[in-house]
Amino acid sequence: MRRHRWPALAPPPERGLYVRSPLLLATEKDLILELSSVTAFASGLLLKLALRVTGLRADFARHETRPLTDPQDWSAQWSYLSVRVRSDDLDGPADPRRPSEPDSGASRAYRTTPTYWIGGYPRSGSLTVTVGWTEIGLHPVTFTLALGPNPFPTAFGSESAR
Repeated sequence: MRRHRWPALAPPPERGLYVRSPLLLATEKDLILELSSVTAFASGLLLKLALRVTGLRADFARHETRPLTDPQDWSAQWSYLSVRVRSDDLDGPADPRRPSEPDSGASRAYRTTPTYWIGGYPRSGSLTVTVGWTEIGLHPVTFTLALGPNPFPTAFGSESAR
């Protein structure tokens, strides 16, 4: 297994193909986590997650994602949804794009809908994803996505995009 970091890249401008519909990953008191969709492109996959927390967990999430105003303050901590992806022989963290939604004002809920770019389509047709955010009480959840064969079998360079 080779270590890899999936960077926070935007998907290509062309239209992709939905290869996976929504999947509920975790429901706990004050927390719902779902995989909203998986979209395939000739150069990779776009994973969309949605997390909604309320109550004390929402307060923790807002605290963890607050702007850090003093870069010299080493005690300031920041955390976010942790996502790890294994695709064939590559395994590592995935960096989010669009990490949080604007504050809804009076609502005590915290909602975030990050996307993750996975360069290349897995030869095996499946991905293993682990999602967690221990700082707000979401212990890691691991699931395997059976995506099937690549819908773009003639795509060139999909392996090099990793």
